[in-house]
Amino acid sequence: MPSGSRPDRRRTGWIRVALATLGALALSSLCVTAAFWPTETDAPRTRRVPLPAELVACAADADCIVVDRIGCCTCRTGGAQWAVNVSQVDALRRFLKHSCKNRPACLQINACRRDLTAVCRAATCTVEVGPAEVDEPARG
Repeated sequence: MPSGSRPDRRRTGWIRVALATLGALALSSLCVTAAFWPTETDAPRTRRVPLPAELVACAADADCIVVDRIGCCTCRTGGAQWAVNVSQVDALRRFLKHSCKNRPACLQINACRRDLTAVCRAATCTVEVGPAEVDEPARG
């Protein structure tokens, strides 16, 4: 066996191990990148749209009412409740119909509260949390 062939094998073996390690490293970083890459770049995004001021404008508490839908989902489907002007409930319905064209998925989670009261504060309808309503126990 020639004396020069042994170092060539060692050098070739080390290069193979280095290339295999670099290949494995490149493959694992590709997998990590793919895991964090957004899958749907053209998917509709939920965006916040501020309510028009006239929907919540008020002069007295009697001008305000608690509604079960202030966004695309009702409070019975994971949405929220809020107070709006009594005369603007239909305008709110039309506003939400227009704003929720690309409706997000609603959840079957009842987030409705029975202890909210509509009040007028600083000429804006808002809600206050009052004492919780307790159902009367059945008598009999």
